[in-house]
Amino acid sequence: MFSVESLRVCVGSFALEALDLAVSKGECHVLLGPSGSGKTTLLRSFLGLIPVQSGKIRLMGRDITTLPIESRGFGYVPQHLGLFPHLCVRDNIAYSAKARNIPIDSFQPVVDGLVEATDIRDLLERMPHTLSGGERQRVGLVRALASQPHVLLLDEPFTALHESLRQELWALMRRLQRKHQLTLLLITHDLREAYALADSITVLLGGRVVQQGSKEEVFSRPKTPEVARFLGIENILQGRILKQDGLVWLVDIAGVEIPITAYPPPSNAALEQDEVWVTIRSEDILLSAAQTPYPSETPLRGTIRSIHPSYPLWKIEIDVGFQMIASVTRHQAEEMGLNVGSNVQIGWKPQTLGHIVCKAHPAGGIRHGQMSSQPTGIG
Repeated sequence: MFSVESLRVCVGSFALEALDLAVSKGECHVLLGPSGSGKTTLLRSFLGLIPVQSGKIRLMGRDITTLPIESRGFGYVPQHLGLFPHLCVRDNIAYSAKARNIPIDSFQPVVDGLVEATDIRDLLERMPHTLSGGERQRVGLVRALASQPHVLLLDEPFTALHESLRQELWALMRRLQRKHQLTLLLITHDLREAYALADSITVLLGGRVVQQGSKEEVFSRPKTPEVARFLGIENILQGRILKQDGLVWLVDIAGVEIPITAYPPPSNAALEQDEVWVTIRSEDILLSAAQTPYPSETPLRGTIRSIHPSYPLWKIEIDVGFQMIASVTRHQAEEMGLNVGSNVQIGWKPQTLGHIVCKAHPAGGIRHGQMSSQPTGIG
């Protein structure tokens, strides 16, 4: 449907290098990365607003690398929408279709359906400055879809909205995508937004593609410590493989033996006695008071060093011979009487705990049990 082959784009001293991408029809593909990673630069190159140094951009098998923006077959929803202030909502919506010389009897039925689906019929005669943020967002989506684009490009369109409205629009976007089999390319730095909307994900860091795959694969099996940090995984640990038993490998982390899932096995062929990076999501750790009988045969025991109240989960920092972070609800923390200095025990189901990321390099990186400084990701 839409593909990019060995694309290189430069803006000043910043460069996106050798980027490959493929988006299938009816799929929502998310370009995910922090500010400055190159997401908007890449999207603007797709639109033809930034020249490509080398490589190809193809849509439905056709090379569109050098075509003007109006001939590329994209719909576009920018971050600040860009509604024409002198046109009412009805005329704003009709503009993109008319600009592409689409006959009114072709685009009007599509527009009528979108107007109903997005509940903006009462807004059609109003001017943009009279609309709320959520209303403008719905109008922007309908305007972009009115010309029936092959691919809809969305440049962080929900960033400026409050949380409940963002979630409402995520659900609307998913409904429209499924009903109309829309092909979407969304750029965002928001982990929850990516998880809510994506079918597949490309992670960009510093102008480089560091991981691509399905939403489930990227979030559950980051390929490198830097991806894990960006995805908000709190426990990124260095350890040594002691032995392998199928997909569960026993790893020594600071003298503590922990069973870790190794699926898929590390790409650079980690073996017994190799040093590896291990990621453990805080919500996969089962925490209980020290005196509580525990179903695990060999729970770890430790002492709470700090408590970080947050919403919806509290982060509990525990010393078990190295630092680990567990997540609990406020109710669970109060029910267990958790306080700094409390003794607790940690257990888990081996098949669900952790992931071996890759072999560790001798120098640099995070040491045993260091807490990630990145914001929390999917819980």
